[in-house]
Amino acid sequence: MDYDGINAYKENQVVGASPGKLILVLYDHVIKCLKNSDMKGASKGLVELMSSLDLDYQEISGRLFSLYEYCLDLVKKNDYEQALKIISEMRHMWATAIERMATESAESVVEEGENVIQ
Repeated sequence: MDYDGINAYKENQVVGASPGKLILVLYDHVIKCLKNSDMKGASKGLVELMSSLDLDYQEISGRLFSLYEYCLDLVKKNDYEQALKIISEMRHMWATAIERMATESAESVVEEGENVIQ
């Protein structure tokens, strides 16, 4: 198998990804580690998610931090199942938010284009 090609593909996806997509990549990493009961990988991914929070939005980031911290505690207790459930739900919500933002952005571009034509 061509691992160099696979690694180059993965690297290009990360380098060219938006910040929102990078968070999805982190969620995917944590989910994979939780499914494999990989305490070290899951812990590193959760810490990275914690460090990616924008503390300018204290109310939201504080709540997310607490959830990540709780999941980290679950991982340390080898409760991968519960942590996986929480992180999977959070990933789904994040993906939905990114999709909505992309749709709204595309709609506003179309509206602006229609205004220019008129």
